[in-house]
This record gives sequence, structure tokens and C-alpha cells, in this order.
Amino acid sequence: MKHIKTRNEYHLAMAEIETYLAKGVDNLTQEEDDELEKLSKKVSIYESVHFPMPVKHDLATILEAYMKENNLSKQRLASFLGVGNSTLSEVLNKKRPITLDFAKKLHTKIHLDGNLILEMA
Repeated sequence: MKHIKTRNEYHLAMAEIETYLAKGVDNLTQEEDDELEKLSKKVSIYESVHFPMPVKHDLATILEAYMKENNLSKQRLASFLGVGNSTLSEVLNKKRPITLDFAKKLHTKIHLDGNLILEMA
């Protein structure tokens, strides 16, 4: 079995898997079912190397994703959360831990799960 070595090969394999799944697992021929199983194993090996699980996110990564998704600058996010620009910058640069007040604002304003906040604090 030839392994997937590049991101392009990975995407091609995923597209082929999607084709089989769109057809419906119960509608596959034995040959197609065997090929789906081989592709799935190859993809699994590639993902275990390149996308190890579980992914451990940190608060900075989550806040940066939130800013990107909501088209917010650091200044606008700081204002929205009711914290100073320098406080937010220090949290994003991992130079300052969050306070209880900051954690509450993350929970109430951007609806981050409290347990997730505690895990990252």
C-alpha cells in the first residue's frame, strides 16, 4: 500500500472517499468497498502524523480565530470585551494570564464555555 506523502495526495484521497460516501456505503461494489477501506487507512495514517489529536488550543489561538471570523481588530475586540488594549495584547502574546473578570467577560460576551476557559487559564 503506497502511503500518502503530500497534502495534495491527501486532498485527492479525501475527494475520492467523498465520492464513495456520496454513492452510499450500501450501494458500493465489493471492489469499491475495498478501495474505500484502503483509502481510509492511508488517510488515517497521514492524519495521525500531520494532524495529531487531540488538538490543544490556547486562549490566544481561540481569540485570534474569533477576531478573524468576526472581522475584528484587537482594539475592537478589547473594546467589546471591556478590557484595555494592552491587556488584550499581553493575553494574546501569552505574557499575561487572564483574571477572573476577564474570564467572565469571555464567557458572557463571546460565549466561551467556562470549562474551556478554566482549562486554558
